[in-house]
Amino acid sequence: MPNVSHDTLHGFLPGRPKALNRALDLLDLGIPPGVTTETLPTDASGAPKMFTRQMDSVLRVARPDGRDPFILLVEAQTGIEPKKETSWPYYVAYLRDRYKLEVVLLVLCVDTATAAWAARPLRTGLGRPTQVTVPHVLGPSNVPRVSRVQDASADLDFAAFCLWIHSNDPDIEGILTVVGEALAQDTDREARDDLAGLIEDGLGSEHARKIWRNVMETLFTPRRGTIVGDARLAGREEGREEGREEGRVKEKTERLLHLMERRGLSLTEETRQRVTTCADAPLLDLWFDRAIDATTLDEVFTAPSSTDRVPAPAQSPEHTAVPSQGPTDPGPSAD
Repeated sequence: MPNVSHDTLHGFLPGRPKALNRALDLLDLGIPPGVTTETLPTDASGAPKMFTRQMDSVLRVARPDGRDPFILLVEAQTGIEPKKETSWPYYVAYLRDRYKLEVVLLVLCVDTATAAWAARPLRTGLGRPTQVTVPHVLGPSNVPRVSRVQDASADLDFAAFCLWIHSNDPDIEGILTVVGEALAQDTDREARDDLAGLIEDGLGSEHARKIWRNVMETLFTPRRGTIVGDARLAGREEGREEGREEGRVKEKTERLLHLMERRGLSLTEETRQRVTTCADAPLLDLWFDRAIDATTLDEVFTAPSSTDRVPAPAQSPEHTAVPSQGPTDPGPSAD
């Protein structure tokens, strides 16, 4: 299930070609240093009326040696998800057909069991396989463990990536301390602060995040207590919370669309647009509850009333399908 650490893990390398090049080196693909990338759409639905299928990160990678570019699909996997055994082959076939380029599927795993599962060939067919998908996997067994400050200082972005892959390591405190000490030596304070925040976002456990905060408190104390430093930290936390809220809303919209599709409700493009553009989490909860028993879309989208279990705050006109008829109840709505 997508969350902040999942999104940080797959979204980090695409914006950092040097670290991406080092990650590709671990796969022994023969890609020389100096790649450039272009971020591509991640929607693999294929047709307007299909249920939304969202890939993690998709890149068009240009090689510095002039050979043909290729498509890199980066999937972050923090646990075993059997449904990926069918979605990954679909993504590869979809991208190959859409861009007419070779496709490399790279799965990033933070534990050895998930990495072993993700590396298995995915076959379909009778007798001789009709299609075989073999993911490339980076996990704790083939990604270096950062143990020296000088190694981390040489490439802080790659050190952060390695840190996340080893976030379940028994000595995670030692790894975090090494990376923290390297980060503290960076003279670009703004870049340092940004990477420190990203590292926290990419850590999947609260235990590791707590250790990282303690490391930051120890090493970055001079930055706190100043007007600029406190404002930056407050702004970063506000932005992080906004990102989490956006992720929660996105998850609610996907669950609602899936439920309505499973219930056999007629989903037009207008209906999908209405759901996906709604940013009101309580209203999405209300629609989901109604969709469990509703037989028509009108029953789902009728204007909220005081008897609804999860009433929404005041909505803009595009959020309500049917205007209230007659006099409204002057009484307060229930919380």
